[in-house]
Amino acid sequence: MSFNQYSQMMEELLIMEQFRNEYKEFPKGKLEKSESPDFILKVSTKSAIGIELTKLHGPTVIKYKTHYPRKINGYTAPEFNLENLQFTIAAKDEKLAYYQEKKLNQMWLLITADLDESPVNYNLGNKLQNWSFSSGFQRIFLLELKNQKVFELNVSN
Repeated sequence: MSFNQYSQMMEELLIMEQFRNEYKEFPKGKLEKSESPDFILKVSTKSAIGIELTKLHGPTVIKYKTHYPRKINGYTAPEFNLENLQFTIAAKDEKLAYYQEKKLNQMWLLITADLDESPVNYNLGNKLQNWSFSSGFQRIFLLELKNQKVFELNVSN
């Protein structure tokens, strides 16, 4: 395993731990690191949830393999807006067929966003409640890294 692969794996483990701690309704079960999706939560012998991680990105942002923007590889976080959230979700929706080969009961998407530098001058929770997203993921979450808050997005299939 290369240093970059190890670094990415450790970053994903830290993010998942933060999500698990902040999301009070996180199901009990055995969480296993995986690849495509990034994690599998075995809730019972017959029930498993796949959890894919990604960072907020937009159509014009160069993607680097890190979830912590502005800290590694010169990644510049995109503006936080509806278009960039839709773009991020659509990019992961394209890979859903591959994830579903693992016969998981549900697929969740966890989007991380570092809004420290963004001009967020509204209540994020209220803003997100007014937005709805079309996706094959059963549940989509936004983990806001600065304040360590989890928001569940409105999803329709």
